[in-house]
Amino acid sequence: MVVFNALMRSTLNARLGSYVKHVAGKGPSQTYIPSVARLYSKEAYLIKDDVSDGSKSFKGHDMLAPFTAGWQTTEANPLVIDKSEGCYVYDADGKKYIDSLAGLWCTALGGNEPRLVEAAMKQLNTLPFYHSFWNRTTKPSLDLAKDLLEMFTANKMEKAFFTNGGSDANDTQVKLVWYYYNALGKPEKKKFIARNKSYHGSTLISASLSGLPPMHNNFDLPAPFVLHTDCPHYWRFHLEGSSLPASFTFEFHN
Repeated sequence: MVVFNALMRSTLNARLGSYVKHVAGKGPSQTYIPSVARLYSKEAYLIKDDVSDGSKSFKGHDMLAPFTAGWQTTEANPLVIDKSEGCYVYDADGKKYIDSLAGLWCTALGGNEPRLVEAAMKQLNTLPFYHSFWNRTTKPSLDLAKDLLEMFTANKMEKAFFTNGGSDANDTQVKLVWYYYNALGKPEKKKFIARNKSYHGSTLISASLSGLPPMHNNFDLPAPFVLHTDCPHYWRFHLEGSSLPASFTFEFHN
């Protein structure tokens, strides 16, 4: 969704006028904008809808939300998710949604999988948190690392390094690569190449790797050690005369 938002918002804002229709025969004209456009334009977002007062009571809330325009936190009503049930989530008004993003790509087993709930409760009652710094760790961390290495058979892996999320993981990969080449006496090897339109995270390094201008504008990004190249997107970037995705792929590769 993050990538989709970045790609769609500018396009739909530019074409908003073509969506606006006036509904006649019901007193004053009413503005109608299809739901797909309502997610990406301020004008559409602020059109009165049928959301109940339960959600509207959160308008002007105190949280600074990521990937959210400033005006949305003061002028628009957030979609407040209240509970989950398998692959579904429910908002504060009880409306049901398919959680097609699996949270943020991290709840593939569902939001209230009984086995996960039981394991979490057991661990919270035993040891809610402890770190792995300075050669200290926990038994669950050691067990998980062992299981992951046994499951991953495509290439021989020696160690597992745990992070908090995808952005953190990509930042850590960059640091490890730099550390590796510094140890080899090649400190000049610092550059990374990523693709346009890609998404790798939202932290300083991972946002630089992401090939999405909205993630760079006004943040002095991308960082100078990041280079971007083309992406194999046939619909947007196929070459003149390329009539088939296969020929586009061949030309792109060459």
